[in-house]
Amino acid sequence: MKQLLLLTFYTFSLFVSAQETDAKINVLTQKINTSEKGKKLKLMESLSNYIYFETNRDPDSILAETIDFALQVDSLNVAIYQLSNWMDYLNNRKTNPEKALRKYKNYSKQAFLLQNNKTKAKLYLNIGDSYYYLKEYEKAIEYYDTTEVFAKCAEEKKLLGLAMMYKAGTQSQMGRFAESSQGLQESIRIFRQSKDTFNIISAKNSLSILYSQNGFFNEAKKERDEAINLAKGINSRTHLISFYVNAATDAKKQNHTKSRIENLLLAKKISDNSSHSGFYNSILCSHLSIAYAQQDSIDLAEKYLQKLEEILKTNESQQNKVGYIEALKNVWFAKKNYSKALQYGKEHLEITRKTSDFENVMNAEKFLVDVYEAQNNNSQAYQHFKVYERIKDSISNVQKVKGLSYFQTLYETEKRDSQIEVQQSDIALLDAENRLKNQWLLFGGLGMLGLFGGVLLVRSRSAVKKRQKLQERFSQDLIKAQEEERTRVARELHDSVGQKLMLLTKRTKTAGDADMESLAGNTLEELRSISRGLHPATLEKLGVTKAIETMINEVDANTNIFFTNEIENIDGDLNQDQALHLYRIIQEVLNNMVKHAEAKAASVSIHRKGKTIEALIKDNGNGFEYSEKLNSGESLGMKTLLERAKIIQSKLTIQSAHLKGTSILLQIPT
Repeated sequence: MKQLLLLTFYTFSLFVSAQETDAKINVLTQKINTSEKGKKLKLMESLSNYIYFETNRDPDSILAETIDFALQVDSLNVAIYQLSNWMDYLNNRKTNPEKALRKYKNYSKQAFLLQNNKTKAKLYLNIGDSYYYLKEYEKAIEYYDTTEVFAKCAEEKKLLGLAMMYKAGTQSQMGRFAESSQGLQESIRIFRQSKDTFNIISAKNSLSILYSQNGFFNEAKKERDEAINLAKGINSRTHLISFYVNAATDAKKQNHTKSRIENLLLAKKISDNSSHSGFYNSILCSHLSIAYAQQDSIDLAEKYLQKLEEILKTNESQQNKVGYIEALKNVWFAKKNYSKALQYGKEHLEITRKTSDFENVMNAEKFLVDVYEAQNNNSQAYQHFKVYERIKDSISNVQKVKGLSYFQTLYETEKRDSQIEVQQSDIALLDAENRLKNQWLLFGGLGMLGLFGGVLLVRSRSAVKKRQKLQERFSQDLIKAQEEERTRVARELHDSVGQKLMLLTKRTKTAGDADMESLAGNTLEELRSISRGLHPATLEKLGVTKAIETMINEVDANTNIFFTNEIENIDGDLNQDQALHLYRIIQEVLNNMVKHAEAKAASVSIHRKGKTIEALIKDNGNGFEYSEKLNSGESLGMKTLLERAKIIQSKLTIQSAHLKGTSILLQIPT
């Protein structure tokens, strides 16, 4: 075995010499051939890492030798670490995840025995990547979850952030947008802690894709442009290629053909000058061939199709084959050879149906609609059109319901600011109600004492009611004062501190300090978030109807509750106070629903009925006993709801029972 190993390294040494490689590889190879055991393994590991991380050479041979020798000398950690590098190379440079998984399975028994949590996290991350590239998204998520466990045990923040980011990207592909956005934000937070600019850019890239998938192209472009500037600052070609491909995808969705091709050509130019051209060339050639075919530039489409064919001769990975088939069907369609287009269109549809990539399935169905229509086969065209429309409607509904903003418990912020004052007010009100009950019992039992007892009872009730009304007025005035103060503070933050932070952000950007720029930008965004929490500016900018719809979408996007809503435009029917308190009441109800109801579904409807606006909120959650809740010491939020309703002279009806859900009806006179 030792002689065979020496021969292998000798052959490798001749190869690198023939390719005029640098002296470092030759020196390391010679030392390896004259060393033994532990020293030899360290040298082999150094050579493997050098070739893998710092050159463009194929590391297959040296990685295989290093793994086998490490197992011979019982260095399991080195073997599995190099196996992880091998899988990363096969996944991300050779686009061959099938081979990467085969390599893992060859060493899976040894990997099972490994005790090093950091190396295990790295291995499972690459296994997750393999399944992601194979579009087996559920399996990918399982391995990313496992990576998180081992990364936390090893206290490896980078691996933890990567697992969260990759899982979020996978969830985005599956349409699980709310989970994806949460994961991306968390990964960005972790990368910022470790000042990992490279992966901050990666996470922002994924976030821009997430915006794009939901049709928010302006937001996606803004996020992407900021990340492009960061990527240019650290000369990250891999990021720039990805950004330009994503920009091309957005341009395609918006039918901006010129912009689509311009961005693809930018990506191709950068790829050709990068060390990862082997990975990106097949993808970019496929995209360019399709784009030119759809633009009826057949010569250019065939040019990139031929390049794809050349790539396939040396790399028949599944990804390359799929890209080739998709390009073929578009080229044949552009050439009006509809039988060939139909053949490859059906083959491409079958492949996409095996994945969770619903958008690609939709596009594949639409392609067959176009082919059958071109053949005047209307019945087949209609069958595929029905499937296309069903998927399209599903995507549209997801985009409506799954907003990308985080659900921020705005009312929780308000309660923290004012809980002591309001609680004191409500305790006094509750005491007044209890005294009224006690006095009824007392004077009822002494009714035979005659008129004197009756007079005392009437006077006592009158005094209690008077105090009760005074207390209610105090509570209402307190709520109004709180709203006014929050509005004032929000505006002060925006106009004073916000403007200074904006100036600071611009200056740090001019100074070129990326860390300070990021810190200033994040601080400005946090300030804006606090300002929005203190006062819902969307009421003034968008009107109460749109503000309520946005709030519902935010809750739905960040919880497991399925929402439906039917909201009429009521912007012209309510004055400013009515609109504000309607918004706050719905906000508090949704907040309580998320915290306590454990509901699976909920609905919000707002309609005009004569001279009344009716807002009805229902859920199928745990429910509660209304009278017990109202009289308990934990009913601060519910009492605030009632007080807000009284302020706008409205009627609030709450119906709820244990395990039977809750229904809340607010009737506002106009």
